[in-house]
Amino acid sequence: MATKTPVECPLCRRVLRPARSLEAHLVDDHSKRELAKFVVCENEALTHGDVS
Repeated sequence: MATKTPVECPLCRRVLRPARSLEAHLVDDHSKRELAKFVVCENEALTHGDVS
């Protein structure tokens, strides 16, 4: 029997319950500023290469 890989939030690294969607978690548990900072950081990493 195949099992689904647990979904992990890319911001807080929390593993979500199977019944909860990532979208619902992001909307309910993270501010717009947190989401914007994450998107900017990811974009910079893609554009300029990951420096970590």
